[in-house]
Amino acid sequence: MSRYRAVGVVGLGRMGLALASGFSRVVGGGRVHAAGRSPAGVARLREAVPGATVLPLGELPDRADLILLCVPNGDLSDVVDELRPRLTDRHLVVTVNNGLPLRALADAVRVPVAKLIPNAGNEAGAGATLLVPGPGLAGEDVEDLLGLLGGFSTPFLIEEEQGRAATDLSSCGPALLAAAVKAMVHAQRERGAPLTEETAELLATQSLHALSRLLGEGARLDDVIDRVAVPGGNTAAGIEASWTGLTSAWEAAFAATADNERSKAVPRLVPRAG
Repeated sequence: MSRYRAVGVVGLGRMGLALASGFSRVVGGGRVHAAGRSPAGVARLREAVPGATVLPLGELPDRADLILLCVPNGDLSDVVDELRPRLTDRHLVVTVNNGLPLRALADAVRVPVAKLIPNAGNEAGAGATLLVPGPGLAGEDVEDLLGLLGGFSTPFLIEEEQGRAATDLSSCGPALLAAAVKAMVHAQRERGAPLTEETAELLATQSLHALSRLLGEGARLDDVIDRVAVPGGNTAAGIEASWTGLTSAWEAAFAATADNERSKAVPRLVPRAG
């Protein structure tokens, strides 16, 4: 049995709700506790995780040993200051902030820390989660946490410097791929295809669904390409014509995510005394 028997979520935005929903699948809704100021976020939590408890922030450490910080950079310092007096060695504090160095968080809370990047699919028990162990987190606790994550995701253990690139492919991935499919639909419509937008989107999303099923059954991306793109055929011609442009588009997207992350100020956390 996991030693992390109750989960506390601070912040009920998209990431907080995804993780609350995911963890409820393995610890039960009654062992999910949350602190959030948004009435809409609280309402969404109650709908997504029946049995979850909403508490004042300062009481969260009394009810949960695994605490997930899913708040904007600007709120992080105040949140840590309020949690800090009740944190003990039994707690694990986890941030979803890629730009926050784990050493800074560890110095501020003086308990074991980690970084966890969720995926929108976690709400449905799918998608990857990225785990970066931080100072104070023992090997057996890493395995324990990976076991919990495996109950609602496919967890990957990564190093902190891998975070941005891995997040682009994992956490950003569902939205980026959905945007790419929307671009496929738009391109056909711009060419004057005799299809309604609704029909074009349904056909494209069914292709995405088929790809997901094939990959779920063990196929790799190259397997799917080879299966469909017969040499000399239409699909092969389309891939050859678009490959350079697609690669450039993804390079631009990943450069933009990196630039955007660098533009955000790193939260300044006060080291905990003692």
